[in-house]
Amino acid sequence: MANVEVLVENEVAKESLAALFKRAFMSTSFDEDGDLIVQTDGPRVFVSVDEEKKLLKYMAIYGVKESSPLELKHAFVNKMNDEIIFVRFSIPEQRPDILMADYFLPYEEGIPTFQIVSAIRLFARIVPGAIRACDDNDLVE
Repeated sequence: MANVEVLVENEVAKESLAALFKRAFMSTSFDEDGDLIVQTDGPRVFVSVDEEKKLLKYMAIYGVKESSPLELKHAFVNKMNDEIIFVRFSIPEQRPDILMADYFLPYEEGIPTFQIVSAIRLFARIVPGAIRACDDNDLVE
């Protein structure tokens, strides 16, 4: 059996994740708030670590036409959440001009590095695919 590289629980941090994504040939940067940003073949993905809950969070943000009715936006998000299993979509109440997509990956007691990389690649394919398949009213800018 091949050796599986594992990030043990206490090694899971933005810096070690940035190094892992760079080894997987993805561009990474940190914004002014210190958030890790990974440029995938699809969207820019914000990666955060919830140390208390032992979760990695992948998040992508898209602009949504502000002039579109909120009911139409909610119907769009509900359709994606009904049809797409891997990712959660939402329109934040305080920011009805954005679409958020997120996914949580548990890392309690450690996580194989291939799982971290394969999950972000899958996330980066599913999000734009879901938007293309479900945005019947051209809401996403």
